[in-house]
Amino acid sequence: MPYICSFGIVIFTRMQIITPENNWLSKVVNNRLVQHLTYWIIFVLFFAYAWGTFDANYIKTVKVELINLPVKILLVYAVIYYLYPRFLYKGEIWQFLFYFLILIGFAAFIQRITDNLIIVDFFFPEWQKESTFSLTQIVRGAVNLGAVLALPMTVKLMEYLAKVQQNEQILAKEKLEAELIFLKNQVQPHFLFNTLNSLYSLILKKSDQSLDVILKLSDLLRYMLYETNSTQVDLHKEVDSIKSYMELEKIRYGDRIDVSLNIWGNLDSNHIAPMIILPFIENSFKHSTKGLDKNAWITIELGSKSNKLVLKIENSIPKVSSNQDSVAGGIGLQNVKRRLSLIYPEKHELKIRHTEESYSVLLNLQLL
Repeated sequence: MPYICSFGIVIFTRMQIITPENNWLSKVVNNRLVQHLTYWIIFVLFFAYAWGTFDANYIKTVKVELINLPVKILLVYAVIYYLYPRFLYKGEIWQFLFYFLILIGFAAFIQRITDNLIIVDFFFPEWQKESTFSLTQIVRGAVNLGAVLALPMTVKLMEYLAKVQQNEQILAKEKLEAELIFLKNQVQPHFLFNTLNSLYSLILKKSDQSLDVILKLSDLLRYMLYETNSTQVDLHKEVDSIKSYMELEKIRYGDRIDVSLNIWGNLDSNHIAPMIILPFIENSFKHSTKGLDKNAWITIELGSKSNKLVLKIENSIPKVSSNQDSVAGGIGLQNVKRRLSLIYPEKHELKIRHTEESYSVLLNLQLL
């Protein structure tokens, strides 16, 4: 019995068999009509065998089950394909229960008529007939029909809940992807705005370095347009974009800022979310150069080992700053914090320390 019931569940839930798409057996087994027909055939054979063991007359019990089958089929499909979507799936529990009891009572009454007019006369003439309208017999019939409904109702409800959960996961994923795209698109205009400011300053000074800035900017834009559309990029490409950005800033500030960059570890075999490191670098340049007291400095250490990335940045803070609160804020930095929480939940550690003389960032990241 457990084996037959288990197979019935498999058929009724329309589970897919993993076979090649062009395999005829796969097409037949995964056909919805075939699945339902198989389920009802197994249902009839199982209960015919169960009832037939009393007198070993299995042909008779098969005929009895076939006579009662239409009422059972109509009841099952009326519940799972009408009452479920019409009431239960919408949260109208009491309405569902009301119509469910009416439906099962009506089916029990129809089956009671069938028993008295056909089954007892033709198959069990030795049985004593009871009134067709016997409430006791109708209730007993309703209970028996409840056993018929148990498996299909349970499986269909589980199928619906699984579908709802899957849809929720899809919606959550789409929402997350949309938010990440929005945040990443915020980074690019923010970075581009600052770089164009640098280029504008050089053009005003009629500096020959403006041509180098255009070339570096072209490389960065190419990276942002063609590389950052993926959820993950090669770590060495992200580092190359950082180097290009730093070269732009060095051209802009010249000897007014001292920049130190130390890169170590294996960058070729790891991947990282695009534009996740640059905002920290950008932030260090932005705030160390406020006031331009010719004592500005930045030290950057970036390393990768065993799928872990370590980023250490420390920069000076000018003695005179128009807005001290902005050191720890800004669009870029707040943006990247949000992206870290979305892409690397529980897989990153970010420490930011702000003193009167320096501002430091320590990021430990478990690469995906």
